Amino acid sequence: MFPSMRHPYRYVWDFWYYFEPETALYHVFYLNADEILVPSEKHHHAACVGHAVTSDFLRMEWGDEKEFDILKPPKHHWANTSIWSGDVIKIKNGFLLFYTSRNREQDDGMTQNIGVAYTDNIWSDRWQMSSIRIRPEYCYQIKSSLGDLSPHAWRDPFLFQDQGQVYMLLSAKSTDDPIGRNGVVGLLKLKENNFSKGEWEYLDPILKPCCYSEMEVPQLYLDSQGKYELVFSSWAKNDFSAVTRQAGGLQGFTGSDFQQLQGRPHVLMPEKYGLYACRVIPELEGEIVGFDIHDGGIRRSGVKTKFQSVNRDFSRFSFELA
Repeated sequence: MFPSMRHPYRYVWDFWYYFEPETALYHVFYLNADEILVPSEKHHHAACVGHAVTSDFLRMEWGDEKEFDILKPPKHHWANTSIWSGDVIKIKNGFLLFYTSRNREQDDGMTQNIGVAYTDNIWSDRWQMSSIRIRPEYCYQIKSSLGDLSPHAWRDPFLFQDQGQVYMLLSAKSTDDPIGRNGVVGLLKLKENNFSKGEWEYLDPILKPCCYSEMEVPQLYLDSQGKYELVFSSWAKNDFSAVTRQAGGLQGFTGSDFQQLQGRPHVLMPEKYGLYACRVIPELEGEIVGFDIHDGGIRRSGVKTKFQSVNRDFSRFSFELA
């Protein structure tokens, strides 16, 4: 078994990354909190984003004391609670970090929105927070529902391109499915291919199986036959698929068109293997890497899917802060 890369004094869980070809380094962005909060599950409400680098997901350079909290919303910003999972992309004039946060004064404090931060240097320990706020609309649940099995979901953005158009996947919930079975993977399309405006068109869910309470950390890849593979994570307690037998963990659906995923879900790595919120790393032959649900930290699995990256080249786009 591979060792977990644990922070010297912070509890670490979900992560996302940008691979820098010039240096062969992975810039890892990770959720973290004080370890003392973990037993009571309060770490989720104190989460911040850190930046670290690794060349192999075996050894991590965590940086100095500033590196574990690189996102600082300005005073009176809507993102006035903890920061949750996101995505990072390289553009023409820098980098964009899409993140999840909440406004403690909105609804029950659990309503999630997507924000955008910018930097011209990925090594920066302070990103500039824009005012962009992408809210749930259309067929997506806008806030928590009484009796639901898991919190409101509008989080975990993942960006990609197809035929010149920018799309975003999100963990979301449907308004027209039964409570407890309404976890979906949402789909947005960037209007006018303009990141600076922050305007998105709301499309029907890319995946709506009606058997999960939530479908977390969605990502899109290509398998060895060139078909699309949409992967997501589900805790076993929220997995009601007749096929997976409540295995939870990292699961996937396959399709020749990313908007027409078909067939049954398949389990890529069940929860019992001890990893969650997994990422597939195309640069490591599609190896599955996740956070260690028992001890915290990030760990390689040794399982190589051979999945390849979809189009995530955003170098023709630029961004200007309002």
